[in-house]
This record gives sequence, structure tokens and C-alpha cells, in this order.
Amino acid sequence: MTPPRPTSPPRPQGPTPQELPVNDLAAAYQPRRVWAAGISIAWNLLIAAVLIQSRWVWIVCDQLCRLPQAGAAIIPVYIFIYFLAYSLLNYPLELWCGYLEERQFGLAKEGIRAWTRSWLAGVAQHGWMFVAGSSMLVIMQKLAPANWLVWMAAGLLGLFVLTTYFAYELLPRGLFSFDRADEPTMSRLSQLSGGVELPPVVFHSAPTLRDFTGGLIGIGPRQILLISRSTLLGASDGVLRFILRHEAGHRRYHHLLLSALAGWAWVVAGLALSYRLIPHIGGADAFAKPVYIAYLALTLSAWMAVGEPLLAYLGRRLEYQADRFYLRHGGSMQEMSQALAELADRNLARTEGLRRRQRFMHPLPSIQARLFTARLYDEKLASQRN
Repeated sequence: MTPPRPTSPPRPQGPTPQELPVNDLAAAYQPRRVWAAGISIAWNLLIAAVLIQSRWVWIVCDQLCRLPQAGAAIIPVYIFIYFLAYSLLNYPLELWCGYLEERQFGLAKEGIRAWTRSWLAGVAQHGWMFVAGSSMLVIMQKLAPANWLVWMAAGLLGLFVLTTYFAYELLPRGLFSFDRADEPTMSRLSQLSGGVELPPVVFHSAPTLRDFTGGLIGIGPRQILLISRSTLLGASDGVLRFILRHEAGHRRYHHLLLSALAGWAWVVAGLALSYRLIPHIGGADAFAKPVYIAYLALTLSAWMAVGEPLLAYLGRRLEYQADRFYLRHGGSMQEMSQALAELADRNLARTEGLRRRQRFMHPLPSIQARLFTARLYDEKLASQRN
């Protein structure tokens, strides 16, 4: 007679959908966001492909080279023209998937002119970084054709680390107002954090900002905790406690630095792969010329799209680790569940309505997945105490 197999204790189940507050607007918003992100990736690839197939990128380059006293200055000029054309062609999609989409869900309160001013400010900041970085790449190809990739990897490492280090200074001014927390507010936040050390806290606000948000930016001595003023004024103490201790977990494990290094490694790998592919797409004549950036925009964008699931997986792992830190430092499952529900409903961030393949691309775990994983860890902590 075969002895019965030992049965393992039942695993705790995640909360059922009935246990979570239902917000139909939030459930509809996230699938639309994922859909818009997919359309944006496809549209950007299409723009790059059309510009290349039409030979427009070569025509502009040839015309600039024929100008009197044409020299090294044509590199940033050409790249600026390319970025300007890309931005203008991309504006209708940004308007549709950004402003009009958020307006439909009641997230955008300002008019289209105000949104366009904000869009222009973001494009300008992105533009000068794109022009500077791309110009450096082409110059490196000219000066060191044999080992330009090594120099670019070193330069990009410095760029990634420096932009992460000075993240607060790089925030576009004019879109938000920023105020450092005063002593009474810091005293209250320190009490809510339960003794967990906090970095300097800065509040950001705008006339129409309603989101409950809080997150670290910067690394090392320039790291701050950026919280929306609406969170301080409208969120419950449970939400504030969860944000403070959760973000302290990100700080403890240097998640911002790890994310920057992971992004840098993926971009460098994309540069190496593009270097092998571009001669087959645009010919060897594109190397060390401004037109190389147009081909790089196509191949590198495709590479970043391929890497989206990997980077999203990394993001979810970091969130789980920060949740565990929260539980180890005085957090409770009940408070975490209530805080996540309040945050999700306020920010329309419920992801339970996403299909499996959509969740595969999302950097934040669903509430059910987070609570299920946290509950397993919480029971492990309880057994260790006993």
C-alpha cells in the first residue's frame, strides 16, 4: 500500500477582485495607456523608416555639405534638423495619446495651449541632450574609428550617472513649483517614517495637480524625496507611511543607481548591435557622418522596444524588494493594502484589467501580485519571529 504523500500547507492567496475597491475609470485607463505606448513605439519606428526610405536624411546631409565653409558645424546642425522634423511629426500623436487621452479621463485640466507649452519645454530639454549626445557620437567615430564604441560607452556611463546625480536640477522649471519641507513638516514625516532615515524632502505642485505621488530622484548626497503637495494635504497617514518607508527601501538598496546602470548597459549593447546592422541597412557610407544618427534612431529604437519586457521585469523586482523593506520596518499588510488601493484609485493606476501580455510590459506589479508576494514574505517574517 502506497503511503499518502505529505501535503504542503496551503499557500496564501492574493486578494480577490471583490476585496479591492472597484474603480471603473481606473480599470479602463491603464489598458489605454499601454495601447498608446505601443502605438507610440510603432509610430516612432515608422517615422525613422520613412525618413530613411525617402532618402530625405541623405538629401539634407548633401545639401548641408555644399554650403560655403561647411565643416564640423554641420554635425549638430544636421542632428538638430533631424530632431526637429521628428518632433513635429510626432506632435499629433503626442497630442492624441497625451493630452486628449488624459482629458478624456479628467486628468488634464489645462487647455491645449498650456499643454503645448509644457510639451515644448520637455522637447527643448530632450532636444539639447539628443543633439549633444549624437554629435559626440559622430565626432568619436571620426576621431577614433577603431575604438569609438569604447569611448562612447565611457561617455554614456558618465552621462547616465551625472543625469541621475543631478536629476532634481534637470527637472523642467516652470511646469511645477518646488518647495523644500519646513521643520514642522519634516518632523511629522519623520514620525510617520517610524525612525527610518529620510533624505531631504521637496514638494512639487501645480494648479491642476491632484495625483498622490512620491519618489526618489538623484543619487548620493543630491538624492531627495519628491512628493506632490496634493499627497501631503490629501493622502491618509497610511499612504504617507507606505510611501516614506517604501521609498526608503529604494534608497537602502540603491535602486536608482542600479536602474541607471541597467539602462546604460542596454543602450551600449544596442549601440554595438546597431554598428553591425547599419552597414546592411544604409551602407558603409553612413559611418562617421551625421546621417548615421538617422539609422541609429531606427535600430536603437527597435532595440529599446525589444528590451521593454526586460526593463519592466527589473522594475517589478525592485518594487517587490522595496515592499519587503516596508514590511520589515513596521509596515503591515492591512495598511499596505489600503494604501495601494487609495493610491491606485487616486492615480487611476489599477492594472488588474490589463491582459497578461500587457502586464508583461508594465514596470509596476498589479496590486494583487504585490499583496500576494508581500503576504508570503510577511508570513515568513512572522515564522522567524516565532
